[in-house]
Amino acid sequence: MQRALEAMQERLYAAIDGARFERRSDLIVLVWPGLPIPQCNGAWVVEDSRTAVEALAEAIGEVEATGISAWVQTRSGHDRIRRQALDLGLTQSVRVPGMVVESAELVEPVVEIEIGLVGDEDVDGTNQSLATSFEAPKELFDEFCGPVRQMDEASWYVGRAGGAIVSTAVGVTLDSATGVFNVATLPEHRGRGYGAALTARAVRDGFEAGSTFAFLQSSEVGHSVYRRLGFRDVEEYVLLTRPG
Repeated sequence: MQRALEAMQERLYAAIDGARFERRSDLIVLVWPGLPIPQCNGAWVVEDSRTAVEALAEAIGEVEATGISAWVQTRSGHDRIRRQALDLGLTQSVRVPGMVVESAELVEPVVEIEIGLVGDEDVDGTNQSLATSFEAPKELFDEFCGPVRQMDEASWYVGRAGGAIVSTAVGVTLDSATGVFNVATLPEHRGRGYGAALTARAVRDGFEAGSTFAFLQSSEVGHSVYRRLGFRDVEEYVLLTRPG
């Protein structure tokens, strides 16, 4: 899962003018000036090595010199790098399960929803639904989803109920793996299985395109939903940022 996640992020950053995905020994440094949020700027830890620990301060300083708050993404067992991140003041911590499903494990829900790919006429409305769902400025999703639409490996889905946009998700299939990202349902339409249906569609399309497994990083709210679809926990990520 980790290798697939890295490959997909590297492919995405390569499609963005001014963005940078740089491997530095046991760290990956990500910089996306057009999307100034910690999730897209900071350091991913590949191995919990002395080299990574020694390089972390420079990597975080480099990101923060651009005026963007940085984060560090670690995995289970990365105790040394976490201590270093805490010493650098990145004391706000979020735990994120890494989940995987294989073809025989997928349990597709029966949900009344119309699912299709996002067309030109859907972009604005779908990004507005993302902004509302994640309580974030729409401009962030305009910046993110533009490059995603240009990727041959990506499929951006929109779900409608009663003709109105209610849910969305992105699937990226690369090197026999499918990653699922940006699953979101408008607050007034939650609890009806829409997000699960779009996730299952993205996963099934990935399997039909040749994937051997699908994966995602789950929110706390979505974890039980993905478990019901057949996903299982295989990793625990810890994301560290500065408070506030």
